[in-house]
Amino acid sequence: MSKDTSCVGCGACCKKGGPALHTKDAFLFEENILQIQDVVTIRAGELVRDDMKNRLVPLPSELVKLAPAANARPDDWTCRFLTGNNRCFLHGRHPAECRAFYCKEPEALMQLSNEPRLEREKICELVKAPAYWTELIKTHEEAVCYEELGPWALAIDEDEDARRKFIEKVEFDRSFRELVVEKKAAPAEALPFLFGRPLLQTMVMFKLTARPSANGINIVKIPE
Repeated sequence: MSKDTSCVGCGACCKKGGPALHTKDAFLFEENILQIQDVVTIRAGELVRDDMKNRLVPLPSELVKLAPAANARPDDWTCRFLTGNNRCFLHGRHPAECRAFYCKEPEALMQLSNEPRLEREKICELVKAPAYWTELIKTHEEAVCYEELGPWALAIDEDEDARRKFIEKVEFDRSFRELVVEKKAAPAEALPFLFGRPLLQTMVMFKLTARPSANGINIVKIPE
């Protein structure tokens, strides 16, 4: 007797976060099913949970995934296309990871994780974005690199130079985003796709948080 692998519609997987996108999901942008504001980039070097190892590990290369709702809390990654009755708004045209996933038999999804992903440059082509978007992405990526930030974060209490450099990167990230919007180079809703999440949010992975100070911001360690 064949096993029933149909979804029971509990919404649990969707509440853990939207799926990462693969090259086979390109049609979602080509057919205008997805828009730029529907996705967020998780940049190389960000800490993500490895379910196989059951711990946080640095992401080896970027991935683009369906974003949470625009008004969601920072700790709420529920897919924006999950409806109130635990149904998928995109059902029938949903991404490959959603089609492959069955919670009781995750092997198909694990196999899909080795297939090529959609990256920002390709998505810019698919949506016919302005050519300078790829240059903006490269400029930001070179200026705000997690590989560089990590050592400074570790030394932030003991090394004043490391603290200064880390804060400079946080300020650059913030002002760069503001300038892009101010100059109408891209709309605000495109920023999570173009540049990932702001450092003011992601520094929590270094167990750091920002507090206002007389000179702008102060970076402090989150108490254990």
